[in-house]
Amino acid sequence: MRERWGVEREQQDARYRLSFTVGGLLMPQGVVCARRFVDSHPRPDAPDAPVGESIVSIRDEVVDSNALAIRTVSANKRVTAEVCKRLSALSYAELGFLASDDASPQDRRYLMWIAMCRYYLFIGEFASEVLRERFLLGETISYADYDRFVLDRASWHPELESLSAATATKLRSNLFKAMREAELTVRDSHGADVPVTAVPGSTLAALLEPHADSLRFLPSRDSMN
Repeated sequence: MRERWGVEREQQDARYRLSFTVGGLLMPQGVVCARRFVDSHPRPDAPDAPVGESIVSIRDEVVDSNALAIRTVSANKRVTAEVCKRLSALSYAELGFLASDDASPQDRRYLMWIAMCRYYLFIGEFASEVLRERFLLGETISYADYDRFVLDRASWHPELESLSAATATKLRSNLFKAMREAELTVRDSHGADVPVTAVPGSTLAALLEPHADSLRFLPSRDSMN
């Protein structure tokens, strides 16, 4: 199968990308890969353009040097491939910020979440329609909300129904893990996930201005206008 890179767009009869079975947010790994890319690529004339397939140029080097410090070769290849796919959905400027010492840990978490939402249309729709709604209502977000979302989407995306039970469970688990690691939700005293306000720093907010639609992936009232 031909590899797919960059932002996943909604297209009639297109199947969702549903390969987010590796890791959660993968923020530390994303920073390592972003730095490798920035170090080997000059800043382009159009920094707001998506990185896209150009990210492939660092993949073999990251794997061969075990830059992500992963014990087994097979896991190293899987994680590196997954991180590169997500980073391909960021712009050169966003990737440069992710790699820089000026980025706070929280802004890096937001960027990795945004990358995940852009690369996986399914996650982006869940974030903008379910996570955002629960935040605005001041309610918790649960596996039941996810299951209802999947059931609704399955009417147009039969590939959701063809997933094995194990894969479906893994996808759900990884999505919630990524939300928690991005600190978009916190656990309450009963163990339920509560969406919290996302507040990007001023530099990240400026970087996102050309891609303002990505703000809908973050639970913030400012992104609902």
